[in-house]
Formats: sequence, C-alpha cells, structure tokens
Amino acid sequence: MGYVQTLLFTVGGRVGVFFFGFFLWFLLLSTPLTAQLGYSNELPVEYYSVNDGLSDRMVTDIVQSRRGLIWIGTQNGLNRFDGYEFIVFNNHPDNQHQLSDSNIRSLDLDKDGRLVITYRTTYGLFDLLDPETLELTTVKLLPEYGIEGIPRLVMVNPEGEILVLSISETASNIYQYIGENQFRQVISIAERHQQLSVAVHLIQFPNGDFLLNDSEMGLRHISGSGQLDKHFGIGDFQINEFQGRYPGSAYFMHCDRQGRVWLSLQGYPGVFLYRPNDYLLEAVPGLEAGGYFNSIWEDEKGNILISRSARAGDKFPLQGLTCIRPDGQLFNFDYLLSTSRYIVSVFSRDFFRTLFLGIDTGMKIVQNRQSKIDAYLAEDLSQDRRGPVMRGIAGDGKRFVYFLREAKYLYEFDQLTGFIDTLPLVSPTTGEEISLACAGGLELDAEGNLWFYSCQNTSSEGGRLHKYNIESCNLKTYEFPYQFNAITMDRDGIIWLCTQPTTSKGMLLQFDPQVEKFLPYEDKEGNNPLRDATPHFIMEASDGNLWIGSENGLYLIDREKRLARTFRATKGKNGLASDIVYVLHEDERGRIWIGTTNGLNILEPQTGIFHHYSRKNGLASNTVCGIVPDGNGNYWISTYNGLSFFEPERETFRNFYSMDGLTHDEFNRFSYYRDQNGRYYFGGVNGINAFYSEDLLVNESTPPVVLTKITRYNAKQDSTIVQDCHLSGMEELVINPSDSYFTIHFMLPTFTSPRRNQFKTWLEGYDKQWVYQGSNPNLRLNKLPPGAYTLHIKGADANGNWSTEELAIPIRMKPAFTQTFWFFVLCLIAGSAIVYVIFQNRLEQRLQVERIRTKLSSDLHDELSGLLSGIAMQTDVLQMQTTDEKSKDRLKQIGEVSRRAMSKMSDVIWSIDSRKDKVEDLLHRMREHADEMLIPLNIVYQMHISKLDRQKKMQVTLRQNLYFIFKEAINNISKHSGATKVNITLKNEGQDFSMIIKDNGVPSHKERVNGKKSGQGLANLAMRAQRIKADLDIDKGEDGYTIRLRRKRFA
Repeated sequence: MGYVQTLLFTVGGRVGVFFFGFFLWFLLLSTPLTAQLGYSNELPVEYYSVNDGLSDRMVTDIVQSRRGLIWIGTQNGLNRFDGYEFIVFNNHPDNQHQLSDSNIRSLDLDKDGRLVITYRTTYGLFDLLDPETLELTTVKLLPEYGIEGIPRLVMVNPEGEILVLSISETASNIYQYIGENQFRQVISIAERHQQLSVAVHLIQFPNGDFLLNDSEMGLRHISGSGQLDKHFGIGDFQINEFQGRYPGSAYFMHCDRQGRVWLSLQGYPGVFLYRPNDYLLEAVPGLEAGGYFNSIWEDEKGNILISRSARAGDKFPLQGLTCIRPDGQLFNFDYLLSTSRYIVSVFSRDFFRTLFLGIDTGMKIVQNRQSKIDAYLAEDLSQDRRGPVMRGIAGDGKRFVYFLREAKYLYEFDQLTGFIDTLPLVSPTTGEEISLACAGGLELDAEGNLWFYSCQNTSSEGGRLHKYNIESCNLKTYEFPYQFNAITMDRDGIIWLCTQPTTSKGMLLQFDPQVEKFLPYEDKEGNNPLRDATPHFIMEASDGNLWIGSENGLYLIDREKRLARTFRATKGKNGLASDIVYVLHEDERGRIWIGTTNGLNILEPQTGIFHHYSRKNGLASNTVCGIVPDGNGNYWISTYNGLSFFEPERETFRNFYSMDGLTHDEFNRFSYYRDQNGRYYFGGVNGINAFYSEDLLVNESTPPVVLTKITRYNAKQDSTIVQDCHLSGMEELVINPSDSYFTIHFMLPTFTSPRRNQFKTWLEGYDKQWVYQGSNPNLRLNKLPPGAYTLHIKGADANGNWSTEELAIPIRMKPAFTQTFWFFVLCLIAGSAIVYVIFQNRLEQRLQVERIRTKLSSDLHDELSGLLSGIAMQTDVLQMQTTDEKSKDRLKQIGEVSRRAMSKMSDVIWSIDSRKDKVEDLLHRMREHADEMLIPLNIVYQMHISKLDRQKKMQVTLRQNLYFIFKEAINNISKHSGATKVNITLKNEGQDFSMIIKDNGVPSHKERVNGKKSGQGLANLAMRAQRIKADLDIDKGEDGYTIRLRRKRFA
C-alpha cells in the first residue's frame, strides 16, 4: 500500500471530497515522509591507529588473554590493549617490555594461557610471553634442543600444546614443546624433499593423526605413527575450474571446535570440508560459486567467518564475508566491508556481536548488532548535526500516534500499517499552510482534537494555540500576545498554558474550549505567581493541583486555595538539585518526579524530602527532558545525551545511545509517549525512536573488573613507579610511606564501547558506601592513614549491566617509622631516660644543696654559736668583777646583744638545716619559741593542729617564711599585747592551709592603717606572706587581735 493509497483513505474517510489542487499539494508534501526509508542504522565502529598509541598501522593478528586483555600483533611490535591505552612490546633496546623480534606473524594461546608469538623474519625461534607476569621465554629451534631439519611451522593444537614442524631432505618431523627449551618428537614422516623452504599448513586430529599440506608435496593424511594414510591428488578435489597448480600452497587449513576441518587451496575456488574417517573432501555448500576464499576465523561460539576475493591471485581488496553457524546456516556479512576491505585478522567471542578487525591502517572494534529500534522521520547524520526536530507526541490509545515536528509538520502514524501521514495544517481564513515555528506540546482531548501551540511568526513574537480535529481535518487557531512555553489539559478539558509576557518572566493562563477565551491566573491576593519564573513545563496532579517547572524552581499551585508554593535549590539543604526544571511526572504514590539540568529529583510532597539521581548514580545525562513509567514501577528517562532505564528498587540505570540504534543521543521535552501495547516513542533532534522494553533490556552477564596497572609516585626517589604485571590474584597491595600517592588502573573486559563502561568503588575501611566513578577507569588515592583497607570495584558496560562479581584488592598502608609502635617505644625509652637523667641531676643537686646546708648549719653552730656564747659568758664574768656602773651597763648591753645574736643565729641555722625539713620540725620549733616567749610572761597558749601530715617535707622557703611569720606574731604578743591567753591553730581545710593566731590582749594606742599594724614588723609579715603566695589578714577586735594566714595546702 503506497502513500497515494493512504492519502485516498484519508480523503475518503475524513472529508469525502478535496479540490484537485489541494490533492496535488498534499501529494508533493508527502514525498519525504514515508516511514523510515531515509534512515539507515550504521554499525557502531571505534577506530584505533598509531595516533592512539598502536605501534604500527598493519595489524597481523589479535587474541584475547584469559583475563580479558586484548593483544594485538603488528609488523612493529606487540600491543596490550585494555580499551583505553596500548602498552607496546618489541625488541627496541630502550623498551622495558622486550621481545625477540618485532615483525609478528601470528599470536596464539597455549594450554597455560601464555602467548605463543611467531615472527615473519625467522622460523628459528618463537617467544612465550606470560600475560600475567610478562615473563618472556625465548624458545630456539636448534639441533642442540632436539630439532632436526629446518623449522617451517609453529602451531598450537586444540589442546593447547605447541607443535613444531621441521623439514629435512629425508623427512618431515613434528615435535612437541615440553618446556625448558626441550622438545619431544611426535612423529617423523619419511619422505624426500627437494625444497626445504616450502609453505606448510598442519592440523592435528583428536586421535593423533595429522593433515599436512605443503607447496611441494601437496595434501596428505598422516597417521599418529607417521605412516602415510592418504596422499591427495588433484582429482580428489572434484573441481573442474582450477587456475593454480597442485601441489601448491593453501590459503588456510582450520580445525574448528566441532572437529570439522576447513580447507582452501590457492587457485581453487570454494572451501572444502574434510572428513578424516573417509579421507573425503566435500565442497561447502551455499558459498558463492567461483569465489576464492583466502582467510578463515572462528569465534568462541563456534561460528566460522570466511573472507572472499575476486581473483585467485588477489587477497585484497576483499569482495565478501560469509559467516557460517555451527548448524550450517550461512549469513552474508558483506556489510562489514564498509569498515574496511583490507581485513587482515579478526577476533571475536561472537561474530554477531563485537568484532575486532585488524586492518592495514590499524584496528577497528565493530558492534555487529542489528538494532531493534524503529526509526521514523530520521536522517543519516552525525551526532554534531540535527535532523527533524520533534516537539510533541500524543496518541489515541487505539491505533494512531501523532508527532509534532518543529517548524514543519504534524504527522499521524498508523500502528497497524506502519505508515505516516502528514496532516494538513491549513488556515481556514487564508487557505495557506500555517507556520509551526516555536511549536511545542501535543494534547489529544476526548472529542478527537489535537491541541498544540506555536509562534505567530518566525520571529517568535506572539503565541498561537491550535485545535486540530483529526476526523474533519479542521484547524482553528487562537492568538495571544505572548509566546507559549508549555501546555497541559486537566481532567475537565480546560487547557492550561504557560507564557512569557513582557511585564514579567512568566504567566499562567487557562483556556476554556467552550468559552474560547484566555484567562490569566492570579492567586487570592491578585498576584501573578510566575512573575519571577520563566516556565518550561506544567502538569496537573491527581489532587487537581498544578505543578510548574521553570527557570527559577518548582511551583505548586493550589487551585482551590489559590495559593502558590515554591521549591528551589538551596546549598547545604535538601531541595532541588537545580532550579531549572524541564519535565514533571506524578507516580502512583503521589510522588513528583522532576527532570532538571542537574539530574533526576523525586519529591515526596507530604514530607518535602527530595531524592537525587545524577550521572554519579549512572544516569545517562544530568539534563532530563522526559519521564515515562513502564507500568512495573520502572521508568524510561530521556535526556540530552542518551536514554536511561531506571529501576528505583535497585537504584540502577541502564543507558542507551546512538550506538545501540537510537537516531541521536539528544532528546526533547514533550516528545515521549507509551502506547496501549507498551511500545515507547521518544523524539529528539533526529526523528522518532520506537521500541519495546524487551528490545533493549537484554540481560547480559558482565565479567568482573580486571586490574591493569598500578602507578605510584615515590617522593624520596622523585619518580613514578609503574607495576603492570603480577596483578592477578594479588594478595595484598603494600604502599610505603614514601609513596606520596598511588593510582589503581582497571578495565572491564567487554568492548562494546569501552570508553562508556562505568565503574563504582568502595574503599572498605575508609568509604561509607559505594562511590560512582563514571567512565573513569582509574582511582587515585593519597594521604590514606596507615592501616588495612580493601578496595572493591564493580563495573558495568555502556548499557548499565553491572557485574555480579567484584574485584577486591587488599591494601596495606605502611606507617612511617614515626607512626610505628617501635618508634613510640623508643620515644618512651628516650623520654624516660631523659626524665631519669633530669631527675637524677635534680636529685643530685638537691642532695648537694642539702649537704651544703647541713654542713653550713653545723659549721655555724659550732663556730659562731660557740663564739657568741663565749662573748656572753665573758661579759657576765666581767660584769660581776667590775665596780664601775657605767662599765657594767656597757657590758650588760654587750651580753644582751650577743644573746640576741645567738637567738637569731639559732633561727638561721634551723632554717637552713636540711635535717629539719619536715612539718613536725616546724611545729616543734614553733612550740619552742612560744614556750620561750610566752611562758615567762605567764601567758597561757594553746596550739591546735588539725589534718596536717607531720612527716611531709616542706620547701625551705615555705618553712622559713611560715616560721618567721609565726615568730613575729608571738614576739608582738609578748611585747605589746598585754594578753593572758593565746590560741594558735594550724589546719588544712579542703585544698587550703590556714594559720590563725588569736590573743585576748588590749590594743595599743598606736595608729593602725586599714586594720593592719603599722611599722616594720607588719611590713615584714606582709612581705613574707607574699613570698609564699599566702593571704594575710590582721583583725583588731574588742577581745584582742587575730592574725589569719591562708594559702594552698602543702601537707
């Protein structure tokens, strides 16, 4: 059914008769609008060359090691590829990754997972490279190691054993490598050779037999004992047309995973399958007749890929590619030649998914997946260009879906036939097609009318609201002075619009289709609630309230109370992630889903709590423009850079891009829809994408993350240390304190789009939760505290399929010596030694002082006291012998002076005597002085001692000053008070010591200043109290004097 038929159906079913001119206009308008005929979904390709770090442009072979890293052989070295960078191995003397040669012929893996590397420049050796340890073993094929003849082939059989074929004049010998550069001869085939440099192909069967072809003797089947079972002649190939010569070289001989042997000889068209039990060669059916097939590859699924050239002598450029599944089904892969016709090598786990193509200019990674996304109205263009820009999608829920295209057309899509009609938008007043500049929004009412808006002209001035009846094709337009930004229809059929007036940033309008008038909305105070916000989206919630997204936050309009509430982004508080809101959606729980320029937000209106999701959580882009539920609690989220599928329960995102079949990565507001069959429609800047969830949500097992490299910067050596081997199964990563920082590099061994792979990490012992790293394949850590950690890493492919297994790396941060236990022990020992030395020194000093004090007091007592005592006695004798009264008075004065001097001397000797340092000694001295001064005067005294440690040693200055204060007070009482009773109290009260001396004497008539006695004695008392940091108070009362001294407790 062509477009004209569809048009006639439209005419007959809607209006019955159209003018011929209108028919011609409609026909011309239809030319570019038939479904997706103009859009072809090209295969996603990533290209790597020498500019990206590849060692040479000519790629000769590609394999993948057990850990998932890609190894690429070239004419100038071996390359290890992790999806991000290349590490080159060659024989250059400055390269730390050495090989025996650089011109690589082939790569294979032996049973231990080592790379078997052969070279084009020599058959005399091969290299074994351990992909994990990077340990290189060079195996030389010399007679002293057991090889007889000239080596012509090194191969790996299906069991992973390395076989070497050598040729001499009398035999062909096959050896098995057994390690340590030693070989075991498997068989020796007795045959004479005229040529020793022949081209050889060899296959070993599971029963030990061999199929051997060389350019001199042709194809033969050899038994496991070395006997010739079958020598094939030209007649065994059963082909009439033969342009080569036989015996001759083979293009390829290959034994697949099913044990089938594929054979193609140079000059022979077609490919043969060999049946070893019957010694029979059969042509593979279904291949292009007369084609020359020159290369063969097999994936891990057992699929065979064969390349074809046009002529027998030409290998390139390739003319065709054929894939043969294990069940024999053939697939034409010629379209892969659009990537290159010079495919030298191919590696793939599955030819129907991701292929690594080694070509003459580098390597290409091709995604060989046919998209299940249907594209409508799309064009072939790159991501930096735009095609048909879609601005609205709506559906009738039965058969038709409607697309609104910016500046162009309104379309009707028939879900049954797949045809797209262009709906005639002709002004009834002018008869001309209306402009859809600034078009947006698309709402379908219950009466079959489509409502949408546009500008009045291309200069974006003024707004137009359009009503288009899909049955009658009648169009009616309502003009408004200002441009419209958003539209919605409430449950009563009222149209709500947001506009941009000149007097404010925004305005809310309601339009009643019955009245056909625009009415500005105002709150209960008569104000415009959107005066400070440029609106982008409007939605009616289940409770009848309106939610409006704008450039200045989220607005809630309570229509019943005529109140407005605003939600905005506030730094440091739970709120919107961004004030710019592009799309809104209400779920079945009443939560508001908000698409902003900083991710997806979910608002719980009852609590006001926002939940945030962004690229850090796996969202395709932070600018969200469409939200569509899938009916099972999950959501499709369209953004400005990809499409996301969000599972709220798991809080995971799976992302899809143009490489997955989308027409473009950028989507638009209002351009999303889910029909009654569960088919989704998303419009963007290049037409419409339509699909079912199951078309994209293919659950794929994602391999665990692989550690590829560890770099660390050593501050002491001022150098960066790189570790790129011995990484698998690492028991512990030890980081020295001299390592200022270290970086852990990792990769996900899935190459669908390696630079879009995602990662998240959790440093156990430091992080509280998983940290989303995005597509960054490394993690830099620095200044970690000493201790034990475990780094957990998970990866996901570009579509968000997360690996179930995680990579766990134990990390031990060694402390600096100054942070170790032994350093603290040494510090403790050193500190203790220093304290001990200081203590000993101070103790020795104190002992020395005490010894000096003791000696000084002893010397003073012995010398000066004796001398003064002698003077006093002599004056007494002279006083009794003389008769001169004047002389007697003089002698008496001398005696009294000498006795006072003796008393003073006694005090001094006592104060410096280290043997008198206890409290008990002070108390004893005080009693002695009181007895000496008070008892002769018949003054009764009482001394009260309370809570004093009598055995406590006292400081010299404290003992001296306390005693002299006491002595001065007793002396004053004895000389001036006229008292008969004295009470002396020395006690501890809490943390204080106090000494109280109270008498009952009569005050003298001398002046007193501020309650304290005047004279030198009182000044001495105050001075001594200050020395010992004590408070001294002297009170005069009616019943005598009281001296109070208080200081910090000392005993």
